[in-house]
Amino acid sequence: MNFKKDFPIFDNNPGLIYLDSTATSQKPSFVIDGIKEYLENDYANIHRGSYSLSERSEEMYKKSKEITAKFIWSTDYREIIYTYNANYALNLLSASLKRSQLLKKGDKVLISVVEHHSNIVPWLILKEEIGIEIDYVNIDENFWIDFEDFEKKFTADVKLVSFTAVSNVTGEIFNLEKLGTLIKKKNKDILFVVDASQSVPHIPLDVKKVQCDFTFFTGHKLMADTGIGIIWWKKEILNTMKPAFSWWGAISKVLKDCFYDAPLPDRFEAGTPNLSWAVSLLKAFEYIEKIGGYETLITHEQELIEYTLKKFESIPWVKLIWWKNKESKVGVFSFIIEGIHSIDISEYLATKNICIRAGQHCAEPFLTSLGLAHTCRMSLYIYNTMEDIDIFFEELKNAIITLQ
Repeated sequence: MNFKKDFPIFDNNPGLIYLDSTATSQKPSFVIDGIKEYLENDYANIHRGSYSLSERSEEMYKKSKEITAKFIWSTDYREIIYTYNANYALNLLSASLKRSQLLKKGDKVLISVVEHHSNIVPWLILKEEIGIEIDYVNIDENFWIDFEDFEKKFTADVKLVSFTAVSNVTGEIFNLEKLGTLIKKKNKDILFVVDASQSVPHIPLDVKKVQCDFTFFTGHKLMADTGIGIIWWKKEILNTMKPAFSWWGAISKVLKDCFYDAPLPDRFEAGTPNLSWAVSLLKAFEYIEKIGGYETLITHEQELIEYTLKKFESIPWVKLIWWKNKESKVGVFSFIIEGIHSIDISEYLATKNICIRAGQHCAEPFLTSLGLAHTCRMSLYIYNTMEDIDIFFEELKNAIITLQ
């Protein structure tokens, strides 16, 4: 099935080959029209208004959280907190852990070497501010978690483990169920955080099966608008944590010398919420349901992945940064071409109306561990077709001939 017709960006930009969905996804008419309909018919501020417009707006906000909770198998929408993006979400979490004294000097945070900078820098800030320690788990020759290395570094001073579900460089899907079992078997009080920014757009994440305590992701990578980040917190932990900051909406009462936090989930959403962005997330998840859910996404993407891999194999001078197991990856392909800078390839393709990414992909420690300074990255999503892939490879071959 051709899903491209659902996305007006392609009608409005004839010949566009968009292969940069790992950075951000395009938006279907279903989402665009849904935002417009909300702003034209139901928009008002929430939490305080007793008039029907405010009540309708609040109901849309609640529905957005309910469907988000449903997609990650949370049974309580009050465990869903909205922020501005995934990076902000983890900064909110890390700062709240600090204020709640759940992380202290000498505590160790364990992350993987493949992490996006957004799952590295907030912990480095806490290292600077309160003296936590950070250690990095390596990956094996298959680009999967090196569980032997993990168990060696999973020492008694580890208080929190924070891993991505899918690498934004290789597209590899990590075995988080195994990881969660290892963590909770050793000590159920160790906090487990999952960066789901690259997984939720492609594959399901069951927070119960993974046994994580927190997961965060962003809306714009799964066809919602920018400006909406999501963090799921286990309710039992939420009730014990102090928000990193607070003002209107997050408080229930203010006196001259103290204030009282609002009930969940409002206490972690200070200020006016991202209302239209929340609606865009609601509509994005509804669109995924409308086309058949994750089953459709996975089936379509696996066909594209298999086709893309065969195409890469036909160009021997292109080196892929991945392990040859298409069932354990999403449609992300990073590659290098000896003697040609990745930015030169990207800029050449841009002249042919083909969008890819070049650089370090906000994963500099990972690329450094591989001995790489940069790569090209092409990534696939529901609106891509076999024809897109054919055109990409035709022009990639032309780029190599031209630039060598």
